[in-house]
Amino acid sequence: MSHTPYPIRTERLLVRMLREEDVDVLTAYRNDPEVARLQDWDLPWPRERAERLVAAHADRRDVVPGTGTQLALDLDGELVGDLYVGLDEHCGVAELGFTLAAAHQGCGYGVEAVCAVVDDLVDRLGVHRLVAELSPDNLASARLLERVGMTFEHLAEKSFWWRGAWDDNLWYSMTADGRRAWRDRPRTPPQDVRLVELTHENAATYGRLRTHRTQERFVATMADSYTDALFPEPEGGHPVLPVLRGIEADGEPAGFLMYADGINEGTPEPYLWRFLVDRRHQGRGIGRRALQRWAADLRAAGHTVAVTSWVQDPGGPEPFYLQLGFVLTGERDEGEAVARLEL
Repeated sequence: MSHTPYPIRTERLLVRMLREEDVDVLTAYRNDPEVARLQDWDLPWPRERAERLVAAHADRRDVVPGTGTQLALDLDGELVGDLYVGLDEHCGVAELGFTLAAAHQGCGYGVEAVCAVVDDLVDRLGVHRLVAELSPDNLASARLLERVGMTFEHLAEKSFWWRGAWDDNLWYSMTADGRRAWRDRPRTPPQDVRLVELTHENAATYGRLRTHRTQERFVATMADSYTDALFPEPEGGHPVLPVLRGIEADGEPAGFLMYADGINEGTPEPYLWRFLVDRRHQGRGIGRRALQRWAADLRAAGHTVAVTSWVQDPGGPEPFYLQLGFVLTGERDEGEAVARLEL
């Protein structure tokens, strides 16, 4: 194993080994019911356990193959969380876990620390696979893993003994190549965003686009959208005409848009049926520009109003659509909030 980089300095944190003065804070936040709610330990979490954990790291200067290492997340001298690295004996596979004190959640510290540790594992130690397991209810941790570049691998039903019962478990994973590709993905706004017709030549390419798994509560997969386009359900007894468009950013497939054209009493106004920006291209302003182009195309075709609907849950797309000028009507369509856009 090459020279240790620990402690690792990030933009705001110091990622270091646990030490004796961490025991009180570690014990306190691990006994917080909100922090422990979806973690794998039972309450109370005794101080003696914290002391044993710290003692096990007394002479440690690096992550150790064949065992687990608990790293401290230090913010200006204050312990704000910890990060677990379980490195296999061959330095090929690493399991990740993390805990943040309640007062420091939602600040991006977890992503910052996990990215730094993962990059060290990949670039210095040659780890080729990273994994993490979590409760299906732990959306915050799933979103953190997705921001690092990890993707949903599988759901293991009734596989984890947790607090007296067998529970489901989600697995996320990422290869070293996947991490490098995620680091190198485009981050800046593209020069050009276009809507392109889907044909037999590009349908498979666009079919491979995907959102983050946590976003599938709000956005259908490409497979589901293709199925609905092939077998559209009539609306009010009238046929629905789906129109499919790829979203191209600087010549690269980056998203997908499907709407029901306004052709009859079933869909008198164009209805934005599906809208997706690939996980690798989110945060670049592509979605906003694509919808503006769509609205311009509708205006040119003589339409004056467009309609859509969405799920009103935390993390959903409502702020995005409202910023673009959609106005809620107060109506519901199969449980979703309906909104109109004046063109």
